[in-house]
Amino acid sequence: MGTSTGRDIALTGMPRSGTTLACAILSQCTNTVALSEAMDVGALPADDRAAAVDMVQAFFDDARAELLAHGTATSKHRGGRIPDNTFDGAPGARRSREVYGKITVEPKPQPGFTLALKHNAAFAALLPELASRIETIALVRHPLAVICSWHSIEIFASDGHVPAAERLDAGLARSLATEPDRIERQLIVLDWFFGRFLSFLPAQRILRYEDIVASQGDALRRCAGVEGRQETALREKNANPDYALVDIAMLAERLAAKPGAWQALYPVASIAPLLQRMRSAIDAG
Repeated sequence: MGTSTGRDIALTGMPRSGTTLACAILSQCTNTVALSEAMDVGALPADDRAAAVDMVQAFFDDARAELLAHGTATSKHRGGRIPDNTFDGAPGARRSREVYGKITVEPKPQPGFTLALKHNAAFAALLPELASRIETIALVRHPLAVICSWHSIEIFASDGHVPAAERLDAGLARSLATEPDRIERQLIVLDWFFGRFLSFLPAQRILRYEDIVASQGDALRRCAGVEGRQETALREKNANPDYALVDIAMLAERLAAKPGAWQALYPVASIAPLLQRMRSAIDAG
């Protein structure tokens, strides 16, 4: 939902689902600003969800005021721009090159601009209260690609944890704390994200990464109600040669053996074809 001065959009998704790419796409749109992980979500009160959403709205209001007055905002960025991928580098050495700080938005946003803010785990945990106050869009991606990505980099999800969500969802925290197996924790996290989105958002507010890429960003722009064009061609990266050091067959087997909420968007039968594409991409180098 927008305010009288513009439209606010909360952007969420599981880690490595394409939310950073979504920020980059939206940042190229007319009179639109997308900020990546700009809030201190650790300051959100875990025992008062309404107050937490109040803080999110206050951040939107403050960021909007700063952008209108000075054309600047706080965000994770790379060289002053929102990148389309947080991590890069060779397999086994992929790392984030983002920094946190001020960016200058050019051209300066005009009154009535659309402001999007990405926070994956915290915003997912605050559903449905968040979506009742602020327009929310969630991104999903094939679960095999997601979990393989978690195994190719070092983030909290690589260990089967999402601290920002666990602070705000005691049930998730208990489930992960009592599960000793790392991959089983990752499967719990996957199911939690898909379950949150399917339970608390209308279908048209849940976007598949694959559809965003296939439409060259149009699926996202339509959902966000903004206009623009893609500056560089988008390419789907589910079959990624960077997974060369990942046991993709074992992960595919574990995923198929534990169906979850993700099945509503990605049938179990879709695992085998993606696994084959992944193998081919790795063999091709």
